[in-house]
Amino acid sequence: MLDSAGFCRQLAEQAPDGPLLLALSGGLDSSLLLHLLIRAGLGPRLSVVHVDHQLQADSPQWSRFCLSLCQHHHVPCSVEQVEIDRGEGIEAGARDARYGVLLPMATAQGATLITAHHRSDQAETLMLRLLRGAGVQGLSAMRPMARRDGVSIWRPLLALERQLLVRWAEEAGIEWLDDPSNEDEGLRRNFLRQRIMPLLRQQWPGAETTLARAADHMSEAAGLLEEIAAEDARELGVSGRTLPLGQMHKLSEPRQRNLFRWWLQNNAATAPSQAVLAELLLLQQAADDSQARVEWGGWAVRLYRDALYLCERDGFDAWTGSAQWPAGALPPPLPNWHWSREGGEGAVSVLRPPGDLTLSAMQGNLRIQRNGMRQQVKELWRAAGVPPWQRRQWPLLYRDQVLVSVPLVGLADGESDRQCEQWFLHPSL
Repeated sequence: MLDSAGFCRQLAEQAPDGPLLLALSGGLDSSLLLHLLIRAGLGPRLSVVHVDHQLQADSPQWSRFCLSLCQHHHVPCSVEQVEIDRGEGIEAGARDARYGVLLPMATAQGATLITAHHRSDQAETLMLRLLRGAGVQGLSAMRPMARRDGVSIWRPLLALERQLLVRWAEEAGIEWLDDPSNEDEGLRRNFLRQRIMPLLRQQWPGAETTLARAADHMSEAAGLLEEIAAEDARELGVSGRTLPLGQMHKLSEPRQRNLFRWWLQNNAATAPSQAVLAELLLLQQAADDSQARVEWGGWAVRLYRDALYLCERDGFDAWTGSAQWPAGALPPPLPNWHWSREGGEGAVSVLRPPGDLTLSAMQGNLRIQRNGMRQQVKELWRAAGVPPWQRRQWPLLYRDQVLVSVPLVGLADGESDRQCEQWFLHPSL
């Protein structure tokens, strides 16, 4: 049987390079993990954060305990207070608030985030997601090494049973605090942990191990589905937040739904419900109605020219303002777009003529003098395949109340591109 000394040797061998950031609750699991990481010689690379959810009157005591524990181990520790959005329940709100602190902090430090999830957590998570009707992706196991929002997450205790962790903590004389909220069976995970899992273990002594193995099988299946979706995306020409529909009819409906899920997940969009997926499928039949859209949470998908465009809801809003751009100054900020001197995927070319300019939003039937003709801006953009909402977001460049430059289109007659600065508009993702 694995002992704590052998496990510490494994930690030293398996630890990712670079800074390490431990999420410390003050409970048994994370307090023991702090001890094991120090014992493995990883202290010089380690820092700790305690997230105070402010859900209990004694939460300051937990913060003081974590600070004291880290002081004892000579490890830097910070305490971060968060406000819980209870809209989707306390558990979901606490989790979102917690990761809303942990992930940016790990990013700022260039650190791997370490959490104290163990095998029992794996089994409980699988059960909870089953009861929510999750699909293969949702039922996938947590992995010992994973990435979320660009942050590496290390879960070194994931293969260990909690009973073993309790024994190691008692043998080492580890101090920890017991969270009184763990006894609140009104919380779903606690009800599962206190009532259901003990019954399962009575009938099936290896229940947690079996459930964890099932989650591993789901992870393998999810990986295969991702490979299929990635292959379909390449065939269809999916690029970033744009999904062409031209060849979508060749895929079966389950494969289409799989592709949609993959596309949305890759763009960090909120996971869609079955009803939302059904609406996305129906967009293919919308006869290229430029107003056709599907919205859920803070996200929206719109149809234009046989392609779907994904954006945050307010990312489709029109710009209605104006701004000054003096000669020699940086361009003024715009909603939904940012300026750069570098091009790239999704970038829109803007030629800036010399002089003091005014940026104005598209209004009415504007025209620009080009090639000896007065040409409608909206028709030039339509011919270039610019979606209607982007036509209402890009700025038109005026000098002395004369339209001199149009993004993507170019310059008015009489303007020389050799005298212009080259800028690019990039969508703010």
